[in-house]
Amino acid sequence: MGTENKARINRLRNEMKKCGADCCMVFTSDEHCSEYTDPHYRFREYLSGFTGSAGTLIVTADDAGLWTDGRYFLQAENELKGSGIRLFKTGEEGVLSPERYIEEFARKASETGARITIGTDLKLISSLMFRRIDDICVKYGCSVKDIDLASIAWDERPKEMRKPVYGLEISVSGRDINEKMTDLLARLDSLKADAVILSDLSDVMWMFNIRGSDIPYTPVAVSYGLIERDNAYLFIDEGCIGDDLLCELKARGITVKGYDSFDGYVKKITGRSVLYDPNTLNAHVLRLLEGKQLISLRSHEYVPKHIKNKTEQGLFKSCHISDGLAMIRFIYRIKKLAAMPGGPENEYEAAMMLDEIRMNTPGCTGLSFETISAYASNGAVIHYSPDAGSSMELKRKGFLLVDSGGHYMGATTDVTRTIALGPLSDEMKRDYTAVLSGMLDLSDAVFLEGVRGDNLDILARRPIWAIYTDYRHGTGHGVGAGLCVHEGPQAFRYRYGKDNIQPPLEPGMIISDEPGIYLTGKYGIRIENLLLCVGKMTNEWGRFLGFDTLTMVPYEREAIVSELLTKRQRRIINEYHRNIYDLYESLLDTDEREWLLKVTQPI
Repeated sequence: MGTENKARINRLRNEMKKCGADCCMVFTSDEHCSEYTDPHYRFREYLSGFTGSAGTLIVTADDAGLWTDGRYFLQAENELKGSGIRLFKTGEEGVLSPERYIEEFARKASETGARITIGTDLKLISSLMFRRIDDICVKYGCSVKDIDLASIAWDERPKEMRKPVYGLEISVSGRDINEKMTDLLARLDSLKADAVILSDLSDVMWMFNIRGSDIPYTPVAVSYGLIERDNAYLFIDEGCIGDDLLCELKARGITVKGYDSFDGYVKKITGRSVLYDPNTLNAHVLRLLEGKQLISLRSHEYVPKHIKNKTEQGLFKSCHISDGLAMIRFIYRIKKLAAMPGGPENEYEAAMMLDEIRMNTPGCTGLSFETISAYASNGAVIHYSPDAGSSMELKRKGFLLVDSGGHYMGATTDVTRTIALGPLSDEMKRDYTAVLSGMLDLSDAVFLEGVRGDNLDILARRPIWAIYTDYRHGTGHGVGAGLCVHEGPQAFRYRYGKDNIQPPLEPGMIISDEPGIYLTGKYGIRIENLLLCVGKMTNEWGRFLGFDTLTMVPYEREAIVSELLTKRQRRIINEYHRNIYDLYESLLDTDEREWLLKVTQPI
């Protein structure tokens, strides 16, 4: 593929020259700055060959660079081979950010008296990023040109998909649309705003109690929301909404308009202050709003979908019981069948087996992301995706790392287990125990109200740092209620930017706990549970919070070095395993039950 991607980059350069662009920026995004996108928008992947979900491509006349984060370093190195594209490892010492690269490019050009033109599709760049690039343009006299190069330089570009939308019952959403609207309008009053644009697709889905399937693995429909003091609008492909849902929305005072009419409506907004999220409103729409009074604020400040209500919390608990049963059956079968005639022979077949088990689980409406099934050295590729034609053969030794999840009505799961398929080295057991120790210490944390996720991240890393190792990803992310598996703003991470400051943890937040160790050429280990933030006690010192563990899947008993655990950690594991056995004993057949009893014995 490297040669083919090099040819695609050269063709892009020819089109840039015709358009008068000295530099081209290609973002991993759709018109709503979504993390996961419809294949129609995967121009960066088409050009570079890099298939990860995060990355920025910058191309000039004589250089090309791909920026991505630590989850994808190994993957990007492999996929960029032969393409002529340099890999910029975001966050590493001495590595320029995309903005700084553009600034250096513009500075050097200005020193020769030149004024560069930056070409990019303004519909695919966030307002926040556009402001940064625009500041560089002001400083060095360059300009940004709105060019949709994908429509010119991408042969056989996939068409966008638009699929039917469905509504949620109050038994799933937990809150009526009008109740959410009332709270939002009160927030607008406090911010002195007259209207708000909802550009994040999951915000629109949450606010209007609807779901869709326009983007793989993400139950959203391509849409905008616009809420004013006296009116509420949903801009969406009207052919995707059935008559019953349309009547229901209208009965709640919501006017449904065609998606393509959004731009025209925005242009007509006058005399009102408009609230928007700079992370998800694209630069094209921002330009339509020029001259209007704008209030820029991250959407979690007025769309509190990250704080799950009691109904959503209950659905998370119940769906994790069902999902845990699917995982237990998978682990039992993969251990029994791996490397045996008729059993899964490689990583891909293992992933397909798990997907089938999960999709046949009552209540599961789809996968929440593409299943990661990584054996042996592939486990060190943090977001490895198995391929049917080149997957590694499974053997009765070492680790199989499986990261997977599903969507259920009103809830989403995300679980990782590193499974021992056979004998393990002492180093593997030590590293597994270190990862498990960190995961347990974080899940067992008790903390005062006001603490943020970045304050707690060290709890998970401490046992791993103690053996002079680390992992290049955050320890945890928020999870949507039958929405995006990666949902902000809360996270466990000690590194954060000034534009991504985390809020204090609150009861009702759901967040993953997933430390890891990844040794290139050897193996990868990650253990992940989802946690629900809960209140613990209020006394003269303040309000204390902690976590309840939602995920119910046993750990690898044979990979644990008991002597490296504290007495408290051993007690937590034993109680967790006892609860798992009690929960699933009656739901398993005889062989599965005997196996579960064995793997949940006290350590």
